[in-house]
Amino acid sequence: MIIFCSVIIPTIGRPSLARAVQSVLEQVFDEAPFELIVVNDSGAPLPEAPWQESERVTILHTNRRERSFARNCGAAVGRGKYFYFLDDDDWLLPGALSAFWQLAREAPAAAWLHGGVRVMGADGRILAECNSGVQGSCLAQIMGGAWAPIQSSIVRAEDFNRVGGYNPFIRGTEDQDLCRRIAVHGALANTPAVVACLFRGDNWRTSTNYGRAAEDTRRSRDQVVEQPGVFKQLLASAQTGYWRGRVVHVYVGLARWRLRRRRPLASASALLHGATAMLFSLPHLFERTFWQAIRDDHVPGSLHHIQAAWEREDG
Repeated sequence: MIIFCSVIIPTIGRPSLARAVQSVLEQVFDEAPFELIVVNDSGAPLPEAPWQESERVTILHTNRRERSFARNCGAAVGRGKYFYFLDDDDWLLPGALSAFWQLAREAPAAAWLHGGVRVMGADGRILAECNSGVQGSCLAQIMGGAWAPIQSSIVRAEDFNRVGGYNPFIRGTEDQDLCRRIAVHGALANTPAVVACLFRGDNWRTSTNYGRAAEDTRRSRDQVVEQPGVFKQLLASAQTGYWRGRVVHVYVGLARWRLRRRRPLASASALLHGATAMLFSLPHLFERTFWQAIRDDHVPGSLHHIQAAWEREDG
């Protein structure tokens, strides 16, 4: 029996788990089988709940091994052609699996399929809805900071396994790291449908150490740019002045980071690649967006950019 999708939810036992699980089990989707794998990483038994009796549900226990490890364990037993990684405080919208089924039929070779995400506040208010729309060969966009949220994405299992799954040493930005590594080898596909809700707001709590997010982003990019052919691929996928500027941004940032880590030769290499990217971008040097892209900390439409916008509104 071919399973279309394995939905994998790592949990630390938050009460919101029930909502996440129910949003999966209540999907009206008859085109193909799907399964739900809940990975309990809380170190304690999960409270008994009716959803645990569903034939679709498998429960694993990883005992505080951290969520990337938990996700990889779920993927190791998942039988789906695609993996859907959902956090225990996020949830699917009705029709999400149907939207991905249709997209998978339209783009069967795509490694990463994604749709729109709705960012929700604690009071039920919609803080934002966004969809970067990136698709095709788009390594420059993903490396440059375009957002394809894991909560609104399914990943083809063979491509997930090809890159070795989640890197447990990258924390806080492990989803983006996975997307970068997959974008080196495979294409993205996009649906305009809003498929999932991402919970944020005043009472949002997370186990993520965002203090190391910037460091881990540099480390992730550092590892990706060292793969063969990546520089050529970055230039080929950067079709506008803005994205050419983001390629320069990536290499300049890496040059500084490598120098701080006392890797002068590697820093010089990154600077050389940045200068070469600028040389190949001569037609764009008089575009305001090119220089804006180099200066921007975050790409418009990314979570950080959106969060800064609603914080300004609330302030």
